[in-house]
Amino acid sequence: MSAVPGLDTGVPAALVLVTLTALAEQLHVVVARRTRVSLAGPFLVAAALVGGPLVGACAGASTEALAVGGRRRTRAVRAGAGALQGLAVGLAGGQLALRGVAGAVAIAAVGLVTGLALNARVALCRGFRLRLAWRAIALSWLLPAPLLVVFLYLFRTTADLALVLAAGLLLVAAAANRARLRLERALAEERSRARVDALTTAPNRYALAETLISEQARIRRGGRTAALCFLDLDRFKTVNDTYGYAAGDRLLVDVHRRLRGELRAGDLVFRWGGEEFVVLAPHVERAELADFAERLRLLLATRPFAIDGRPRTITGSVGAVLLDGGRPADEALEAAGRLVRKAKLTRNTAVVDAAPATAGDAGHSRAATA
Repeated sequence: MSAVPGLDTGVPAALVLVTLTALAEQLHVVVARRTRVSLAGPFLVAAALVGGPLVGACAGASTEALAVGGRRRTRAVRAGAGALQGLAVGLAGGQLALRGVAGAVAIAAVGLVTGLALNARVALCRGFRLRLAWRAIALSWLLPAPLLVVFLYLFRTTADLALVLAAGLLLVAAAANRARLRLERALAEERSRARVDALTTAPNRYALAETLISEQARIRRGGRTAALCFLDLDRFKTVNDTYGYAAGDRLLVDVHRRLRGELRAGDLVFRWGGEEFVVLAPHVERAELADFAERLRLLLATRPFAIDGRPRTITGSVGAVLLDGGRPADEALEAAGRLVRKAKLTRNTAVVDAAPATAGDAGHSRAATA
């Protein structure tokens, strides 16, 4: 009996293995946070061990056969790297005799170790850090080792049964991968809804907390400071009492649309709650803070809103601070809240933190009154 099954075992079997390898490359398993690996490794090893170096090279090259997107040159380089892996695994496996379970274990070990070493080398050549990639590489190649041993043993005795086993495992993996993707999409949609205000579709206070952390980290890395403004609509209760709550809701939606349409593309408008909004404007210096706060106030006051088909002027009070590296973001937000409450005393006013803030100090303020 042949030591290692080759093409003399049947061209159809070789074609099936090459096809399974190409399909397995399209399936990815999550092995760590933000780390996914394809399932092609074990199928590539199986094709190279039972079909020899030539089938292994074809299986390795087939990993890019179904790929879409990307540069043609990059895909050609990856296909060549895969072909070299399959060739090397086939040559290494061809040196061992396949006799019973012990032989299957030995040849599987040699094939997996060879493929693992080559895959790690390719990963390093592509610029991946081994410290970040080793777990994904090891799991994708070594975890299926027992199944590979069973496949090699079955292929020696009943090749058709071994191929059916491989195809069945791929189908199960495909079904599990489809279920995982569906779950991930559902979770992503749920997380998105949790950070979006249901009425205005503006990001809510939870999204604001996350954005403030990332924005302040950017500033502390040397980026420009940002304006952080609280905006509170004046006499909003009168709108609800006079026109009804539905009209008040429509007004909140219109206010968000106007702010979003008139501010810069990089400025962010958050719904804090009730009639309060928070505006985060990156790349605003201290000398520009008062002008930005006044512009925010004028966006409401200079053009009326339509309420029940009739124009009505709606004003807002603004409290503005500078987001920098001098104090935590939550303290800056609290300071802006104090300033907007001060502005509400006279209404239609922008109160600005005019002095550099230190931790635990609300700073000085000055009012720009309409």
